Amino acid sequence: MKWILAESDDRDVAVLSEQTGLHPLIARLLANRSITDPSAAQTFLACDLAALSDPVLFTQMGKAVRRIRDAIAKHSRIIIFGDYDVDGVTGASLLYLALKDMGADVGCYIPDRITEGYGLNAHALQKIKEAGARLVITVDCGISNPRQAELANSLGLDLIITDHHELIDSKSELLKPKENESASEFGMRNSEFEFVLPDACAIVHPELISPETPAALRSAVGVLTGVGVAFKLAQALLELRANDGQLLRYLDLVTLGTLADVGRITGENRILVKHGLQMLSSDTGTQRPGVAALKRVAGLNGKAIGVGAVGFTLAPRINASGRLESADTAFRLLTTSSPEEAAKLASALDAVNKERQSVEEAIWEEARRLCLQMDMSAMGALVLSSGEWHPGVIGIVASRLVEEFYRPTGLISVKDGVGKGSARSIPGFDLYHGLVECADLLMGFGGHTYAAGFTIAEQNIPLFRERLSCLVQQQLGARRSVRTLCVDGAVTLDVLTINLMQEIEKLAPFGQGNPEPRLGARGLEVVSPRIVGNNHLKLRLRQQNGTALDAIAFNRGTLLGTQVKEGARLAAVFTPRINAWHGKTAVELEIRDLKTEQ
Repeated sequence: MKWILAESDDRDVAVLSEQTGLHPLIARLLANRSITDPSAAQTFLACDLAALSDPVLFTQMGKAVRRIRDAIAKHSRIIIFGDYDVDGVTGASLLYLALKDMGADVGCYIPDRITEGYGLNAHALQKIKEAGARLVITVDCGISNPRQAELANSLGLDLIITDHHELIDSKSELLKPKENESASEFGMRNSEFEFVLPDACAIVHPELISPETPAALRSAVGVLTGVGVAFKLAQALLELRANDGQLLRYLDLVTLGTLADVGRITGENRILVKHGLQMLSSDTGTQRPGVAALKRVAGLNGKAIGVGAVGFTLAPRINASGRLESADTAFRLLTTSSPEEAAKLASALDAVNKERQSVEEAIWEEARRLCLQMDMSAMGALVLSSGEWHPGVIGIVASRLVEEFYRPTGLISVKDGVGKGSARSIPGFDLYHGLVECADLLMGFGGHTYAAGFTIAEQNIPLFRERLSCLVQQQLGARRSVRTLCVDGAVTLDVLTINLMQEIEKLAPFGQGNPEPRLGARGLEVVSPRIVGNNHLKLRLRQQNGTALDAIAFNRGTLLGTQVKEGARLAAVFTPRINAWHGKTAVELEIRDLKTEQ
């Protein structure tokens, strides 16, 4: 990897440290995260619920709240239309529970990934109308469905959209009439931003914010995921305030969805996730029955729940039903009040997750084999397709391929001439905008900078592969094959005390937008290297001043005896941690990368 030192201004760091009393290294870590104002630093570290914004800053929040309250007062049937991933399911669950608390006649519809696909669809809207509903509220979808919004209007359904995905550019291919369709314009054009909004009763979206909103607050709200936007609607409906215990009861769901969707852990997300992790870590009787049951089957009872436990243990189990079967199982788990039902549903999700892992592994092995047969030097992007791949897990496999081959990657599951694709990207290439450039080849698409989904006719796949690859080559050039590792700063090992580590931990939770600190050190002498566990490299590293710390490099056992041997001198980039073992605590370094020094 190419190591890149973060470019924070030394003067900003010194001033921040002096005015706040923070350790210079803490000040540098904050400055590297664009936090140089003392009051902003204190707000970041305090992570207080009182810093959450008033939902009224969403320009159409008032219309949404009035329409929902009117439906409740008239006992009209309300249907929440969610998405089948964790963000959508947790958001739908949260809004369902909030409306239930208000006495609403409310149900939930989550489309089938395989037969219906992502977002609003005509079949679902017809069923919802026939079931007697008058109001539909979307969660984590809808903003890219102007045609479906028009259909809802024609059916007499009022539509409230809550979403966080990219708004549709006014020139998008998605707005062009399909075959045998009139050329009428869909939605409402916003002249200031040049995008088109579906014609809905109200739209709650992080980009639709009052123009008087300060830039810092706009940025804080702009990171919200689908469940976060649903939470803001619930916050407005229930008039929840920071000191209201009812606000806290939803934060476990917000945290599960935000972390599963790899939302940025900055702004309001940081506040919500910080407090949500505390809720998830609780083993008291007040915990949501579904969450408690999920923790039991995952072996997490009695353990502190961190970002990793959510992302790698809890979220995959919630996601599993929507990937291979129906997301309804996950929705029922998160909304049930029965511990007995929760236990059955959690066990069912655990079993489906094991099946998902097996299906994923088979696709991974085939896709990886195909990649190894390619000339990677000529590839800007990887686009692979098969009629044998399950569409529910190709997104996970795409992520794994990006990790190994470091190329924007799209995997496509083809059936009856139509491909359903899932794509992931690398730093420097905006995947959503890449799909915009390929829109004439696609039947539909949506997503974010790093993750997106699309539908494509099978005959267009070769052209799509070629064009997307060219876009990556044009935009990134030679940089597309260079992995970079951002280093927060250089230190000597004697600086890394337990007290300083406790200060660093106040920057948590870490994740997208707020990465774990990565520090660098030179002149490290290797003492007693050995292999531990499943091919992990355990080291004792010592500097000339005599300070020595233990270090571990996961999955790097092959370096022993070659690059790493006793007496060798290294430079390393690492994340320091507090390691507690047999009642003793010590600082340990988790190695991110290392290089031999002469």
